[in-house]
Amino acid sequence: MLLLKTFWRAALAATALAPSPILAADKDNPPGQSTFVSPGGDVGFAFTVPDNDNSDIFFSLRVPTENSWGGVGLGSDDMKGALFLILYRNERGDNVTLSPRVAYGNYEPQLYPEVEMEVLNGTGVVDGYMVFNAKCSKHCRSWPAGGSNGGYIDVSSPNQKAVYAVGPRESFGSDNPGAGIKFHRDPGVPVLTKDSVNEGTTLDYRETGRSDVKAALHATLMVFCIVAMFPFGVVVLRLGRWARWHGLNQTVAMAGVLAGLGLGVAASFNYQRSRGFRSYHQILGFIIVAFILVQFSLGFLHHTQYRKTQAPTKYGRVHLWLGRLIIFLGVLNAFFGFAFALDRKYGLVLAGLIIFGALATLFVVIWRQRLTKQQRFQPVGGPLNGTNTGYQPQPWREDHHQASGSNYPSDPPPGYEPPSQQIGLHPVSSSSSTPWRSSDAKEYEDDAALGSAQRPREFT
Repeated sequence: MLLLKTFWRAALAATALAPSPILAADKDNPPGQSTFVSPGGDVGFAFTVPDNDNSDIFFSLRVPTENSWGGVGLGSDDMKGALFLILYRNERGDNVTLSPRVAYGNYEPQLYPEVEMEVLNGTGVVDGYMVFNAKCSKHCRSWPAGGSNGGYIDVSSPNQKAVYAVGPRESFGSDNPGAGIKFHRDPGVPVLTKDSVNEGTTLDYRETGRSDVKAALHATLMVFCIVAMFPFGVVVLRLGRWARWHGLNQTVAMAGVLAGLGLGVAASFNYQRSRGFRSYHQILGFIIVAFILVQFSLGFLHHTQYRKTQAPTKYGRVHLWLGRLIIFLGVLNAFFGFAFALDRKYGLVLAGLIIFGALATLFVVIWRQRLTKQQRFQPVGGPLNGTNTGYQPQPWREDHHQASGSNYPSDPPPGYEPPSQQIGLHPVSSSSSTPWRSSDAKEYEDDAALGSAQRPREFT
């Protein structure tokens, strides 16, 4: 927070804010203006009130281009009630955009388009700084404050309060004065000029201790639970046939999603773009959470009925397809969320993780299918190629040369009934289950019943 202690009246204020309004010695801090340079030089601000009866003021704002944005808030010692003059680069990056906003609380200020100003010489991107020089002719001395103690500047008072803030050190640009901006950070480097000093201002410093932790936790929980835990629960059930572990995993993931929802709602009140809950990311997020609650209910109903009937249920099929839809929409909404939070680079990281997970799952599925196929075609009696296979054909089917000494005829005796032979089929019993498998889910519950083991007739 800064105190604009003295608003010097100058008849020729425009001269004080010429192309380089604040230069070394007399040029660095010309008489007739209040100058503020933040600790470390992140934000520089010069302010002049002309000696006339109108409501004009002149100001100069300077922020280094390594910051996404920077600005000052006039008329209040806190965010609420302050008129913010926020500066960031334009879309092409070769000029600047000034965004006048009014703050009605400790969240992103709202665009206030009623401010009227004339842009003066020296405005633009100059030597690695964003610079804005202007004469404000309307609504820079008073503005709607929303019931706060701010809302105006008393130019006759020697003690006027203001605040300042600076955005993250990253590239950002927009031609829209109402563009969404990221949460501010603590101040850190640059300067109006290398020789500028405080004059007519003092620093009344107070750390707010606020940060955007809720948004980060929201993203972490949602991505981990929907993009990682839910698919893992599917793998546990499909490949491992572990119904109980599937239920436990999905329950924990659902609890994480509900916690992430609460954090997301709380974080939404920090920004103008999210306070109305009208964005497609927020709307789709509410729909996905509703689907997850329905999905959990369907899974519970299916499992309860399956334990009684040991047969697939109508709940199971809906549960299966709704789960696939939830995972698809959840992944899609994660990308929307990173774009909505102005953090598209994390979307690329998420895309890489999804591709890696998909390839790993495909590898496991192919490996498991090949292993199952090898087990399915393994000989029952032993090795082949003339060695003992454990199989003894009926006497009448032996080769005549090999059975020349046999007393049996080549044809079967009348009325012969061959003994039933069970070819490698064994009934599934509870004794074959492992401690990790659900004792009441002998196969995946949505699969069709295979029936009991059969004793097939001999093939002719």
